[in-house]
Formats: sequence, structure tokens, C-alpha cells
Amino acid sequence: MSEITRDEARKRAVNALTELAHANGLGALMIVDEAIVETPTAWYFPYDAAAFVLQGEVSAALTGNLAVKVLRDGAAVTFEKIPRS
Repeated sequence: MSEITRDEARKRAVNALTELAHANGLGALMIVDEAIVETPTAWYFPYDAAAFVLQGEVSAALTGNLAVKVLRDGAAVTFEKIPRS
């Protein structure tokens, strides 16, 4: 399978976050673009509540959330801890 683009990976991550927010009544979630991590096999998209990221509403901040991991081949989208080098 060929590699998907970063833009396609981001779209898949946004879709996963939309489903997560809807299923758990979390309100709007958004990817923190400046914190995205790329590895040889995947992209990791950190996210938080939009109200926290955009307006600084501390009470809206999420804790303990795992990044959306999108494999470069597009085969899977999961929620996982970002690997540290």
C-alpha cells in the first residue's frame, strides 16, 4: 500500500476526533497543529477541547488524552501515546 499524505492523515484524525466527541459528549475538539509528531511509520495528532485551545478556558481542558495516531499507509487510526525519542 502506498503512503498517504499528511493532509489525508489529518483528515482521518479529524474524523476520529469528531466521532470521539460525539460518542462522549465532549464538545468541539481540535488538533494542536504545532504539536504534531511525525515518525517513520505514523503521524501523531495531539488534540484538546477547542474552548481551551482557542479561548484558554482551563475548565474545558482535557487531561490524560492520547494523540490520534494515523499510520502512514492509512491502514489504521488509533489513540496512542506519542513516542519520545
